[in-house]
Amino acid sequence: MTSVPQPSLFPATFLCPEIRMSVRKTALRGTSLLLATAIASVALVTGTAHADSVQAGYRAVTSTGSLGHGASPGGQVTRQQVLDRARVWADARVPYSSNGLNSPYSWWQDSQTGGRYRQDCSGYISMAWQLPESRNTWSLRDVSTQISRSELQPGDILNDTNTHVVLFAGWKDRSAQTFYFYSESGRRVPTQRYVGNFNASMLSGHPTSTYRAYRYKKIVDGSVNPETDPGAPSASPAVATVTGPSDSAILDGQVAMTASVAESVGTPTGADFYVDGELVDSVASKGNSFAASLDTTELSDGPHKLTVRAKNAAGQAGPVSAASGFFVANKAVPTTATGDFDGDGKADVAVLYNNGQNSSGKNITTLYKFTSTGSGFKAPEKVWDNDNAATGSWNADRSKLSVGDFNGDGKADVAVLYNNGQNSSGKNITTLYKFTSTGSGFKAPEKVWDNDNAATGSWNADRSKLSVGDFNGDGKADVAVLYNNGQNSSGSNITTLYEFISTGSGFKAPEKVWDNDDRTTGSWNWKRSKPVAGDFNGDGKADLGILYNEGQDDQGVNHTAFHIGYGTADGIHGPKRAWDNNDRTTGSWNADRTKLVTGDFNGDGKADLGAFYNQGQDSDGVNHAALYTFFGRNDGANGVYGPAKVWENGTTGSWNWYRSDLG
Repeated sequence: MTSVPQPSLFPATFLCPEIRMSVRKTALRGTSLLLATAIASVALVTGTAHADSVQAGYRAVTSTGSLGHGASPGGQVTRQQVLDRARVWADARVPYSSNGLNSPYSWWQDSQTGGRYRQDCSGYISMAWQLPESRNTWSLRDVSTQISRSELQPGDILNDTNTHVVLFAGWKDRSAQTFYFYSESGRRVPTQRYVGNFNASMLSGHPTSTYRAYRYKKIVDGSVNPETDPGAPSASPAVATVTGPSDSAILDGQVAMTASVAESVGTPTGADFYVDGELVDSVASKGNSFAASLDTTELSDGPHKLTVRAKNAAGQAGPVSAASGFFVANKAVPTTATGDFDGDGKADVAVLYNNGQNSSGKNITTLYKFTSTGSGFKAPEKVWDNDNAATGSWNADRSKLSVGDFNGDGKADVAVLYNNGQNSSGKNITTLYKFTSTGSGFKAPEKVWDNDNAATGSWNADRSKLSVGDFNGDGKADVAVLYNNGQNSSGSNITTLYEFISTGSGFKAPEKVWDNDDRTTGSWNWKRSKPVAGDFNGDGKADLGILYNEGQDDQGVNHTAFHIGYGTADGIHGPKRAWDNNDRTTGSWNADRTKLVTGDFNGDGKADLGAFYNQGQDSDGVNHAALYTFFGRNDGANGVYGPAKVWENGTTGSWNWYRSDLG
């Protein structure tokens, strides 16, 4: 049996970009989505031909299927066979490997093409060429010969050995340099046919100039049935709508562009995707929904617009769709937060982004706003940056963003706790800035507090965790900071809770409202604490909840507790234990596997706690996750009710907690 491909033979760098990017970036970030994740492996039956997919570290090719006519893998194959095999995967809409580069991979087999072959761009070519194993973009060169583009014939390939490979299926209009091709282009995009153009700057989401033409050494020339445009022509062009990425998506690496198309008569036969008005991909498949892959590393970081235009069998192009805005963030991880910045009752999204340094070495930071339309978001708008002579250097990586209506005018503002490093005496300096919303944008940041004075001690912003809420119930949002004071002389971890009370025009100096430096509380480890704000008892004042990791007992059971510091007219009181899993029903609970969000989920006037929990992998490598709700209570016991499981992925396929965001 052939051994599993090792990095020296099949380096990850030369697998398709869709999976290569997933190593460099751990998650697709999306601030407007509740949960975002990868698709599951599938098992299906297409007509009478059996087809299925499994997840495994490696699977051998044991058959070339009925289209191989009994031939062993690795032998000769005709051009017509190559196209017929490629069309089988396209007709079945074979999905991309659900785990990307991460093992276990997805491996496909069916009665027509045999297998198993890896479900990615180079595995697709390996299948079409009937190779004895699934090669990668780099090693496909070992079984092929480079040719010129003018020599291309159906069954040859266009290969960018560092990123992606597609199957050339024939010229559409040679004089115009347009052609058909098939591709496994990325997760969330099925195998399908496209139209390429050598005169365009992009091909299958990558620069056209980076592709080279190759011919399989064992391909047999012969007549080939030409590609056709399916469907009946309509008297009116089809109308397209962008369906993904979601408006206000923060994107990096390889992503899917999706669209729905409607036509009054007949079925649409294609869709063109445009980014900032430039064609980036053209799908040529019959249907009412279309998808294509986009490598965002080929775009500049910052805001962009996606539009789509549908086609029908008559060759008519429909109107350009309404634009969907998205934000590319490949060079840095943006800081994001949500709030109703214009006071229209709909939550908007703020993005603080690190633009790096300019030619003078000054750190440049930009604040963008995604304005909600109710059904989506407008394209991101730059509302502030420091790229001017009057404003000093601003490093976004030193900024901790929070949102609240700090002046009580009905519009959310932005607060930033900024790490100014150390002064000449070695004292840590931290500053609190406020971006006041004007409705249409934000005023320039105003410094509302810092500790650069003789009266205030050292303050390290990196030791601060922020939460925002109206803790005293005066109609203006305040800022709570859980601060890591390190260890005392006895080795106990010391944590302090500070509160910045809003005055409307600014904030009062931080007031210490609690710490564990007493004889009763015991050690409190800041690193094990996850703070979150919400009015859990429904008294009109925000409370501060803290999910705390209490470690494992001698039986290996993980213990977690949820503490609440209740808001009062005087501010936040010290945290009290409201729940823990030290009972006979809940079982082990690992706080490090928990992501939190608050909201009044049942509409009873009390904030509830949502906990998205990582349940790990099963023996088949399938990721499992569950969503729990802790409902707020004010029945004398205060606190929250114990967790109720409201969802888990179960049989819906693999769900990777690490790729999921709450918002």
